[in-house]
Amino acid sequence: MADLKPPQLARAIVELLQWAHEHASDDEADRLGKRLTEHLGGETRGLPVISRALEGYQRANFQVAIDAYLKEEGRQAELVGLPMMRGYRVGLAELVNDRMRGPWRSPEGDAGPIEYEPVEIGERQIMCVAAGLWLITAGAEGMLLMLRREDHGPGHAELGIEIMAQDRASAERLLGELDRLMTELNVYRGRILALSGSPFGGLGVEVRRLPPVRREQIVFPDGVLERIERHTKIFAQHSEALRASGRHLKRGLLLHGPPGTGKTLTAMYLSHLMPDRTVLLLTGEALHAVGPACRMARELAPSMLVLEDVDLVAEDREYGHSTSVLFELLNEMDGLSEDTDVVFVLTTNRPEAIESALASRPGRVDLAVAMPLPDADGRRRLLDLYGQGLQLDVRDLTRFVTATEGATPAFIREVLRRAALQAAERKDQRISDELISTAINELHDADDQLTASLLGVRSQAPPVRP
Repeated sequence: MADLKPPQLARAIVELLQWAHEHASDDEADRLGKRLTEHLGGETRGLPVISRALEGYQRANFQVAIDAYLKEEGRQAELVGLPMMRGYRVGLAELVNDRMRGPWRSPEGDAGPIEYEPVEIGERQIMCVAAGLWLITAGAEGMLLMLRREDHGPGHAELGIEIMAQDRASAERLLGELDRLMTELNVYRGRILALSGSPFGGLGVEVRRLPPVRREQIVFPDGVLERIERHTKIFAQHSEALRASGRHLKRGLLLHGPPGTGKTLTAMYLSHLMPDRTVLLLTGEALHAVGPACRMARELAPSMLVLEDVDLVAEDREYGHSTSVLFELLNEMDGLSEDTDVVFVLTTNRPEAIESALASRPGRVDLAVAMPLPDADGRRRLLDLYGQGLQLDVRDLTRFVTATEGATPAFIREVLRRAALQAAERKDQRISDELISTAINELHDADDQLTASLLGVRSQAPPVRP
C-alpha cells in the first residue's frame, strides 16, 4: 500500500466501497431505500426530482398546506424521519438510488426519528415537522415528498421540498397544489409582522401585538391626519372602482419630521385603522431585508410595508455613496404590479437626505406629509390627553401651553410622566403646578439636553416658575 500513488489509492477505495455494498447481506441492506422503491412501484433509476426552496418562515405554511392536502378523500401518507450521516441530511435521489444506499445507511439501516418544532403564530401554536419524509398515496399512485432543513443560527433556517413520482407530471401537480394551499391558507395574512434579516439572505418573521392607537391620540393640525387616512384606508375602500378604471393601487406615503412628532404612532394607528391588511414592519438592520419583505408584502396583499428611518438605506446619492439596498427598494417598488394593493409607509427625521428617485415616479412615494410641531391648541390637547388618569391640580394650564412652545408630543408626554413620578415619590397623587414646572425645567436643564434632544426639542427654553 505504501507504494500506491494517490490516483491508485483513490481508485482502490472506490472499488472497496462498491465491493462492500455488492456483498452486503440482506440484513445490512438499506431498509428505508427498499421501502421507498417499493412505494414508488418499481425501478427508480433516472426518475427526476422536483425541488423547491422555501424561506424558513414558511415552515408553518407548509405544515398547514400538507395537512390540508392529506385531508382530501383518497389521500393518505406515512411520515418517517430522515437518516443522517455526520450531520448531513441526504437528498431524495440519494435515498432511492441503489448505488448510494450503503454509504448513507443509518446505524439501524432505517429512517431516523421524526423531528417536530412548535411555531408560534400570535395566539396560535402550530406543531410543525422540522424535517421529514412523506410516503404519499393519492388514489393508486405513490409519491415521495421530502422536507429538508438547513440551519443558519437561531431563528434562521432554509427549507427545501423535494418530490419524486413515477410520472413527473404528478410530482409537478403535487408541488402546484402545495403552493396553492400555502397561499390560500397563509397563517400570516391579516397580522402585524416584525421582520428581521439574516446574513444568509433569509427572512425572520415574528407576529406582534401593537397597542391600539385611537384617532384622538393623534394630535395634528386640522387636515393632516385626514390626508393620511384618505391615502390609505379611504383609498382602499374604493380599490375595486379604481382598479376597474385602470388606476394603480400601489402607493407610497412618506412621514417626515423631527423625532417625537408622531411618525411611529401614526404608523401604529394605520395598522389598527385597516385591521384586514397585513402589516410588515422593517426597522434598523432589518431594512436590509427589503427584497424578501417586498415579496412577502406582494404575497399577502392587501398589505402595508412600514420602513422606519428609511434614510438609513435610502440616502440621496449626492450625500454619499449609494447602497445596494436603495436600488433593491426602488426595483421592488417598481416591480409590483400596479393593481397590487400594497401601501409603502416610509418614515424619516431627515427628509432632505432622502433619495429623490423615491419620489420621481408614481407608485413610489405619492404623498409626503410633514409631522409638524404642535401649535398652542395642539399642546393644550396633548396636555389633556397625557393627563388622563392623573389627578391634575393645576391652577393655570395656559402657562404650561406657553412654556412648551416648540416641544414635541413625546416631550409633553415625558413631562407628565416625570410629574407623576414625583407625585408618587411624595405619596401624593395630585399633579400640581410645581411638579409640572419642575419636570419641564429638568428636561431643559443643560445636564439633560441630550434627553430633550432625543424627544425632539431643538432649543433651550427659559425656566418655568413653579
